[in-house]
Amino acid sequence: MMKNVKELPVPTLMISTCGISLLFNRADNDTKTLFSKTANFVMEAFLSEQKEVVDAKVSECKSILANADTALMKKLSAELNGISGYYKGQLSGNGQDQHVLLHTDTYLGVRTAEILEEFLQTRNLCVTKQTFSGLRTDTLDNFQGSITELIKWCEETLPGYRNSKYRIVFNLTGGFKSIQGWMQTLGMFYADEIVYIFESGQELLRIPRIPVAIDDGVSKVIEQHLSLFRRLAAPSGTCKISELADIPEAFYFLLGDEAELSPWGKLVWERSRNAIYGSRLHEPPSDRIRFTVNFRNVAGSLTKDRFVTLNERIDDLAEYLRTDQYTKRLDFKALKGNPRPPSTHECDAWADRGAWRIFMHFDQDTLVLDDLGEGLH
Repeated sequence: MMKNVKELPVPTLMISTCGISLLFNRADNDTKTLFSKTANFVMEAFLSEQKEVVDAKVSECKSILANADTALMKKLSAELNGISGYYKGQLSGNGQDQHVLLHTDTYLGVRTAEILEEFLQTRNLCVTKQTFSGLRTDTLDNFQGSITELIKWCEETLPGYRNSKYRIVFNLTGGFKSIQGWMQTLGMFYADEIVYIFESGQELLRIPRIPVAIDDGVSKVIEQHLSLFRRLAAPSGTCKISELADIPEAFYFLLGDEAELSPWGKLVWERSRNAIYGSRLHEPPSDRIRFTVNFRNVAGSLTKDRFVTLNERIDDLAEYLRTDQYTKRLDFKALKGNPRPPSTHECDAWADRGAWRIFMHFDQDTLVLDDLGEGLH
C-alpha cells in the first residue's frame, strides 16, 4: 500500500507596489505638506533641513512598526495590510515565498521600502527591493522610460519563476496610482492573481488571471514593420518620425524629431518577439548586414529555439554597427590567422550544446555573414 505523500505548498512570488503610506499616515499637516512637495525628489534634491525632518520621521515609523501588533501594522502600512491579508494575518511560516517591493526612484520611496524590507525580514520572509531609474512622476519621459524597463524586467524575470512553479501575485494595495495603473495591465499578462485591500476595509479583493493575448492586428503591424521594431527595441533604438507613417500612435512616443517605443509598444514587442523570431531567419534589421547563400542554407535547418537566439544575435550585431559597442554575450572578435576564409571575424551564436559561432567579414562598411557552425579550437 502506498503511503500518503504530503504535497509541498506552492511557493509564491509576490510583487508589492510601494508608496509612502507608512510615513504619511504618521505625519502632521506640515510634514504631509513637505512629503507632497518632495514626493519626486532624489536624495540630492533635499535641503538639509528637509532631509532632517524626513530622516526623523523614518526613524520614528521604523520604531513604531517594529513594536506594532497585527492590527496596528495593517493601519500603518497599506503594503503590509495587503501582504498580511494574503497570509490571513500569519506572516511567519512562509519562508518558501519570495517578496519584491517595487518602489519609486525617490528618496521617500527608498527609505519607506527599507523599513518594510527590514520588518518583513524579521518575520523570516525573503524580501528584495526593486526600482528603475526615473520611476517617478516628475517628467513624462522619466516615467515612460522607467515603465519600459519595468516591462523588460517582467519579461526577463517572471517567466522563470512560473517555469519553477511559483504562483505570481501582484499586491497593489499600496503604491501610487500612476504605477498601479501599469501594474494592473502587466498583471493581466504576467500575474496569476492581483490582490487589493481597500483602505476602508479589511477584506482581500482577489482578481484571478484573465488570459490576455496579443491580437492578430497587433502582430501583423509588428511583422509588417519588423525591421523598424527590431531597431526601436535595441538599447539605442530611435527612428525618424517620417518612418512611422503606418504605425499606430500607441506604439511610440516622440522625442523631438525622433521616436522611441512607448511602454505599450515595448510590451507588445516583448510578448510577440519569440513567436516571430522562432518562425525563421528574418532579414537583418540593418542595411549594413548581409547574408550569404551559404549562411542562409545553414541557418535554414535550425530549430525554433535556435531561430530565436540567432535573430537576437543579429540584432546585437546591428547594435554594434550602429554604436560601436557590443554586448558581452556577443563576444565579437577577429579570427586569428586566416583559418576560415573569407571570414575575418566571429561572434557567439549560442554558448550551449556545441557553442556555435557566426563567421563573417567586412565588405567596406557592410558586415557579411558567411557561415554558422561550431567554433574553431
